[in-house]
Amino acid sequence: MAAGALLLLPALLPMVGADMKDTDDGGAQMEVYDSAAAVQQGAPTSGGGSGDRWMRHPMCREWITVEFTGQMFTGSWNEDIPDCVTQVPPPPDLCPAGEVALEPWWRSRDLGGGVYGPWRQIGGFQCGSDILLAQVEQAWASMPIAPNTYEVQPEGGYAVAELGVNLIVDTNPRTMDVTLLGTPVIIRAVATQYTWTNTDGTVWTSTSPGRPYDQGGEPFTFPRVPEHRTTFTLTTTWRGEFSTNGGATWREAPGTATTTSNSTTVHVYNPHAHRVDCDLNGNCINGTQGGGNQKTVYDPDGDGILNYLIPDNKIDDYLAARDEGRYWTDPERKNTD
Repeated sequence: MAAGALLLLPALLPMVGADMKDTDDGGAQMEVYDSAAAVQQGAPTSGGGSGDRWMRHPMCREWITVEFTGQMFTGSWNEDIPDCVTQVPPPPDLCPAGEVALEPWWRSRDLGGGVYGPWRQIGGFQCGSDILLAQVEQAWASMPIAPNTYEVQPEGGYAVAELGVNLIVDTNPRTMDVTLLGTPVIIRAVATQYTWTNTDGTVWTSTSPGRPYDQGGEPFTFPRVPEHRTTFTLTTTWRGEFSTNGGATWREAPGTATTTSNSTTVHVYNPHAHRVDCDLNGNCINGTQGGGNQKTVYDPDGDGILNYLIPDNKIDDYLAARDEGRYWTDPERKNTD
């Protein structure tokens, strides 16, 4: 347990121990919790009933008999648990330095009809910081994490195969404020790994979110295959952290989480050099003005349609029509604004 756990004690210990209440005769009694409250405060309630009573109480040295095994008293008390003449101390170094171990839990089962069974010891000494950590783990496991957004360069929805695309993921941590056992806690999700897949069948994983071209970004390139449309999907792995002092220091929250970002499509061109008679303005070598549309990188078939603007659900039909020499008449185009 990290020494940082000491920061939890002022707010945590009054919440997780059984409180002392004054009685009319000037004495004191231990406060009894119901099962729901006990679960939240670290009671080992496996096998217990929802109406059971719980309290924390010291172990007494005078109770130790041959029945006492493994730091747990195996007897029971039908009435109130007696006060100790001499308490059994917790094991040395059980909790972080400066943290006082919490007394064991005792349970009285709900037998129905307002009748309860004898008090029996359940579990042993506990550390308050361990109880809060269990609550943090539950909060972290249920934390809603907004998936990453990412930038695609070039941003028009197209790429030249050998130049590729540059993918840059946002790096902002996600945070959630909660109150656990009376303690304000910040839960933070930090991205640790990025896994990209695309419909070309490629998968690659990186711990880097990527960088823009002007900062040394390295694009993902494509093999020299025919012009086609591909879809990228990003899955991000997150680790959890939590802070009990407003973010001044952070401790690890157990477990990881994953999110899947919105997919994006890119039209991949594979241009090649070839001799032409006319330039892009229609000026031809023989001095005449060429008619019709000129072939360009984005309109390699010269039909006047920028191929990357064909909608995703129609691109296969468009490419098939072009390969079969049919003219494409559908007016729908992608909006790249």
